Order: sequence, then C-alpha cells, then structure tokens
Amino acid sequence: MQGLNQTARADTIDYWHVYYNKIKIKEYNLNTRETVILKARDIKKADKLVIKYFRDTPCNNCESAMTIENDKHVVILKGMGRGTFNPVGISLYDLLQHHIRTKENIYSVFYNEGQHRLEKEDPIFKIKLE
Repeated sequence: MQGLNQTARADTIDYWHVYYNKIKIKEYNLNTRETVILKARDIKKADKLVIKYFRDTPCNNCESAMTIENDKHVVILKGMGRGTFNPVGISLYDLLQHHIRTKENIYSVFYNEGQHRLEKEDPIFKIKLE
C-alpha cells in the first residue's frame, strides 16, 4: 500500500498561459518549466509576449508585473498590470533590440504580485532567442 503523500495531489495549483500576440503558445503550471524558443528574425515591431497567471488566492487590485531578466538577474524589461487573472505583457521587439545589443539569448521570466515574487527564485519559464 502506498503512502498518502505519494499518491495525493493538491487540488489547486498555480498555472499560467503564455501568448505570442493573441495566440496561446504554452501552458505552464508549478511542475512545468519548458523554455519558449523564439526566432529572432521573425519578431516584428508590434509583437508582444503576454502572460495570464491564475492561482487559487487571487488579488483583485494589487499591482502585478512580468519581468524579463538576464542570467545576472538584471531586469531587462518589465510589464505592469493590475490583479491576478489580468494579462501582463512586454514588447518582444524591445527584447530583440536588447538581444542585438548584448548578444544575450536566454532570459528568465518572473511574475510578481504586490511586493512579492511568486515562485521565489525560480522563473516561471525561460525565453531563448535563436
């Protein structure tokens, strides 16, 4: 007989969807960390990367943010929003310009609500520009 802790699952788990413009390209949860791979040559000036974050303890009016950081945890871009469940986005063209200037090609994406970062030190996913 297996122990309860080996078979039981939480009935609520944070999850988020990632959109390239208005097209959903990935779905994540606390157990998935796949890298989003984007072709730099295909990025257009109006392109956006958007996150819709969902959790069982939402805040309706808190400030939410998506930050894109390099491997030294320097914030490259920041998108702002209000409350859980509301989309937060950044300009992929601005990320491309940073990539061209610095030759960095791997970025960590973090999601914050209020004064704290969800998932602590782990990014919710990474972006790789090829």
